[in-house]
Amino acid sequence: MNIRLLICFCILVSFGSVSAYDPHSNLTRENKLPKELENIGFSDVTGKTLKLDIPFRDEQGKEVLFSYFLSQGKPVLLSPVYFKCPTLCNFHLNGVFKSLKDLDWTLGKEYQYIAVSIDPKENEAVSFPKKGAYLKDYDRVGAETGLHLLTGTQESITALTKQLDFRYAWDAEAKQYIHASGVYVLTPDGRVSRIFQGIQLEPRDLKFAFVEASSGKIGSFVDKFALFCFQFDPRKNKYTIYAYRMMQFGGAVTLLLLGAFLYINWRKITNNNRQGVT
Repeated sequence: MNIRLLICFCILVSFGSVSAYDPHSNLTRENKLPKELENIGFSDVTGKTLKLDIPFRDEQGKEVLFSYFLSQGKPVLLSPVYFKCPTLCNFHLNGVFKSLKDLDWTLGKEYQYIAVSIDPKENEAVSFPKKGAYLKDYDRVGAETGLHLLTGTQESITALTKQLDFRYAWDAEAKQYIHASGVYVLTPDGRVSRIFQGIQLEPRDLKFAFVEASSGKIGSFVDKFALFCFQFDPRKNKYTIYAYRMMQFGGAVTLLLLGAFLYINWRKITNNNRQGVT
């Protein structure tokens, strides 16, 4: 497979329809993917609870269980990538960090971001400088406690990606991994709460996903109220206004105003009657 084919695939996966989280569903019969790409991409594992007592290495080369990061009680944004990727992964990581910089919440305070390498040959010699570069670009105090670039053995990588049903393959000719681009939002108990495919992420969508994943433990009243009016649409890969919720809210406001109007008028009539009797 040549580089042009890989780039075309990345573009199709990143910007295509995400119905049922199938990156191939938007392609017509006349525009089928090559056979070697048919088993690459994401599956919808939303709601699945992962077993994450899986050992990885952090940027210092220290072994750490993935479950350790969940024990901190914050939602986790997870990217399966590899750090020496010459094409898609750099676009993906740059796109994620652009969204995180636009988000008014701080990495490490309200949420965590973990990027896991799918290449067992990578180690802290690659992840350490990579983390330093992204922390410098992000430039917020305390962010180092929320950013984790993990590497691991093939056994650990397989244990994680198999549960996520994240499908990728090694292209021996191009000497690189073929994979799709996307992130998973995990709850503190290891459940997959949301999946976003593509390179660009909307900060608003990330915020809604984090509020959901934390069961409302983070976010202001306004954030939680806004989420009440929005619902995640997998076909559009984003949160959209939920018409039924808006109708519910409108009905509740109408009843409240009507009740207040009737109460005020009842008090006036009552006071007038009392004055008349006196």
